[in-house]
Amino acid sequence: MVQLLQESSSTARDLSRALGIPEKEVYYHLSHIEKSLRLRGGVILEPARCLDCGFNFRKRHRLTSPSRCPICRSEAITLPVYYLRAPNKLVLPVEAQDDFLPRLSSSLGRCNEMNRSIFHDDDPPDFCEFKEDQLIPSQENRIREVISAMVRSCNDDKTIDHVGATLIPSKDEIIKILGMLQDILFPGFFGRQELSPSTLEYHLGNELISLYESLSAQLSRSIRHECRRMDSLCVKCVQRGREEAILFMEKLPSLRLALALDVKAHYDGDPAAKSLDEIVFSYPGLYAIFVYRVAHELFVKNIPLMPRIMTEHAHSLTGIDINPGATIGKEFFIDHGTGVVIGETTNIGDRVRIYQGVTLGALSVPRESEGGNYLRGRKRHPTIEDDVTIYAQATILGGETIIGARSVIGGNVWLTSSVPADTTVLIEPPRHVFKDDSGK
Repeated sequence: MVQLLQESSSTARDLSRALGIPEKEVYYHLSHIEKSLRLRGGVILEPARCLDCGFNFRKRHRLTSPSRCPICRSEAITLPVYYLRAPNKLVLPVEAQDDFLPRLSSSLGRCNEMNRSIFHDDDPPDFCEFKEDQLIPSQENRIREVISAMVRSCNDDKTIDHVGATLIPSKDEIIKILGMLQDILFPGFFGRQELSPSTLEYHLGNELISLYESLSAQLSRSIRHECRRMDSLCVKCVQRGREEAILFMEKLPSLRLALALDVKAHYDGDPAAKSLDEIVFSYPGLYAIFVYRVAHELFVKNIPLMPRIMTEHAHSLTGIDINPGATIGKEFFIDHGTGVVIGETTNIGDRVRIYQGVTLGALSVPRESEGGNYLRGRKRHPTIEDDVTIYAQATILGGETIIGARSVIGGNVWLTSSVPADTTVLIEPPRHVFKDDSGK
């Protein structure tokens, strides 16, 4: 195997001494280069430096391939210097002169013994096979074509993009706001936990100022985006965002009380709960309700985008999908919670308990193209009155469906019609078949 690597320059005399070949025969032995290298698929590792852009690169290619800079595609690269490595011989460099490079060969001509040892197919390579990833020209051209096609697609009305439009709310910032609110509404549980009565005012003051700055900025973006979308641009988006932030912050004390009642409902409804702290720290149902109550306050103020971003974030974490437009009373309890769906126009009374997999949804939207627009804004989801319990996997659909107070809906029940108050709805037990070990 011939290994050619860049190092410092040297002379043909040094090479002849290392290989034990008379100096005058070095070029003769290397004159069989091109044919031998092509037949054997020889490659060289060619470190070089582009004289145009200054990029230092290492390129592994066949001798017959042109040498181009992978950055600017220029051919103005420095002449590399090569090493010729033979078994049991020192490795010395050979200068890559203009009349020498085309004749480099993996054959040493008449030196048959050395030739056999160098070209032995079973010899493992004695140099690193690593090479940097580089685009060949044809691949680069194809990527450029993809880029051009994507740019053209942005001018197609059938596709969706947000290019050249006003800034939209930042999802990352909204998630951070939820973290701030979790710390503010449950002080001492999240964020800074080393709180005392003497440091509480300072801590809450610092958190509320940070909340105001972040919340007002994202509210302004949401309002401005909606103005641009509806072609009703105004100059008061920032002022309204700041005002809505303060109005929301004024709701925080009542939100704390509502969430405290939700925590109590979880504790009363789940004998497995050991403490209120355990519920606040770890119950996914409570987290989904916390995010819903925050998002709902923004929803009723007609703040676009932000409420849905919040509840979908909670959905992704807990598997509980509560639309911010739903109306939910106090002392709401979701046990386990995974797979729960509560639609936008759902009305839920006080002290309602639901379990995993419950769907409070809408009937299917008509297939006509305007079906969704026809139903948008109408009541499509059920009403659940006070003190109702809905067990796992029950499905209740339709805007005209009303579940009366104190009713119990059993597991796996499917309802599209109303249920009177104080009613228990169950499905007939399935017929079980018991077999002993013999299969009888």
